Formats: sequence, structure tokens, C-alpha cells
Amino acid sequence: MRYDELLDFLERRMTMSHVYQPLLIRTLVMSGGMATVRQLALALLNEDERQIRYYEDRIKKMPVPVLERHGVVERTGELVRLKVDPLSYEQQARLKAVCERRIAEFVEKRGIA
Repeated sequence: MRYDELLDFLERRMTMSHVYQPLLIRTLVMSGGMATVRQLALALLNEDERQIRYYEDRIKKMPVPVLERHGVVERTGELVRLKVDPLSYEQQARLKAVCERRIAEFVEKRGIA
């Protein structure tokens, strides 16, 4: 497909019941014409306001209060801050690795579903 054909499709021929098609095309354009299905799914999720609001609510009700009680984070309005001294790059990398390992262990134990 040539550029002008794609442009014509976007402007005139595409029918929409949701924003999925232009989001997918935009993501592909921004990623050089190719992306994994996971990358595309994340792009769609990033634009799904209903899902974003759902997770904002979930975060406020469960993990933030629990982490506040443990002294790990503090919340001021909509801002959540990690209560830790400044971290070096190596410390950040180690903490990220431990978080990723704990997530992987959870998924392996309980399954993605």
C-alpha cells in the first residue's frame, strides 16, 4: 500500500466502532512500521480511559494503602512517592530485578489467568 492509499483509507474509507484501528496504525507508524502484538496491546490499553480509571481506583484501594502501612510509600493527593533515600543506578537495577523476579514467581505459581 502506498502512503496516499493509507491516508485515503484513514480519512475516507475506514469505518470505526472503536478507536482500535487508528491507534493500531498510529502505533505501527511510530514504531517504524512493525510492532509485536504485545506492543500493540499496550498501546491500546494506554488509550483505554475506562481501564485507566479502573486501575487508578484499584491502586488507591489496595496496594497504596498496604505499602503506606509498611512505610514504603506515601501518598499526597494523586502523587505517590517511594519513601527511600536516593538510589544509585545499581540499586535501582537491583530493586527492579527483584520486583521482576517476584512477579515472575507469582505468575508461575498461580498462572497468568
